Amino acid sequence: MKLPVLDDLIDEQMKIYHAPPDENLFVLGPPGSGKTTMAVYRTQYLRNLKRSAVLITKNRMLAALALQLGGEKIAANTMNTFFTKDFSSRFGYIAPQPVQRFHYDWPAVMAQYESAQVEPTLDHLIIDEGQNLPAAFYSWAVRYGAKTVTVFADEDQTTDGQRASIQDICNAPMPEPFRLMENHRNTEEIAQVAEHFHHRGNTLPPGIVRRGRSGSVPRLEFVSGWSQAVTLIANGYRNRGGSIGVLVHTIQDAIDLQTLLQATLEPGTRVDVYTHKAPKESEHKIKLMTPGITVLTSLAVIGLEFNTVYLQDLFRPSRESLTDEQRRLYMLCARARDHLTIFNGLPPLTQHQLSRLPAPNLLNR
Repeated sequence: MKLPVLDDLIDEQMKIYHAPPDENLFVLGPPGSGKTTMAVYRTQYLRNLKRSAVLITKNRMLAALALQLGGEKIAANTMNTFFTKDFSSRFGYIAPQPVQRFHYDWPAVMAQYESAQVEPTLDHLIIDEGQNLPAAFYSWAVRYGAKTVTVFADEDQTTDGQRASIQDICNAPMPEPFRLMENHRNTEEIAQVAEHFHHRGNTLPPGIVRRGRSGSVPRLEFVSGWSQAVTLIANGYRNRGGSIGVLVHTIQDAIDLQTLLQATLEPGTRVDVYTHKAPKESEHKIKLMTPGITVLTSLAVIGLEFNTVYLQDLFRPSRESLTDEQRRLYMLCARARDHLTIFNGLPPLTQHQLSRLPAPNLLNR
């Protein structure tokens, strides 16, 4: 992934770039529509106007990517870091989290800020992948987080238990959303596989695919174990190069897979691992824009993109609802720009699960 030059932005993106700096802005867009690109550009634009602006995301890897894309001209952080620093700097203690870590008592937080008659000092807060932040956070952000707020979101890619719908964000209040309509990332073949999993609500239609067909049809590959998966991934990297994302379910699988790939590939090949529980600051050492392989858990991959994706985290034997499963798979498949391989294995798919995959003309078997 790289930041396009300003001249390459299309009309719908330029409308966001030129949006008034002193007005709240709410943008919806399907996968590949450039939400992260425009979040970075919006942050750069505001800082060029000498406005204080911070870009925030749900996960650390996306915040790190934003910094790699935007360079010294932007500041980026996670919502949890941004909010807890603001709270502790004002009140001298940790924000209330009565049930579990990072699950804040938002009514108590709002009452505390109101009682102290807090006024925001930050000029602008830019929020990327906003559907994965708590709904109550937006009331705080609009009133106390910054004088002006911009939100980029896609409700159909929601992957977190703490989430915000379009209506939740509008109720903050935020203005009616501006909708991006075009998909700049995926080939038509990959977009069709992702759309198979698209939970179609009343939010966004499928993105208009600008890249057209590439001739590379996504594949379903049977693998009997991780060693066979490693052979496929290593050969794919040797043949194509570029950036490769390997998306797995468990943290241990991610760590083990990195070890196996490092032992298989030539010395000096970039093979990184990142999970949602990786040590703090480790995300900044991963250079996603350079050729190499990044192994990630699904919770850590939202907002990212790769030339090639290998997907193991498919159907889960869990309490995940059908809607949540569709949203997760829609988001995961759409991470791939040029090539997508889905693993049948680890464990093998049942006949019922196989029947829920795209037809063979869309997913080569």
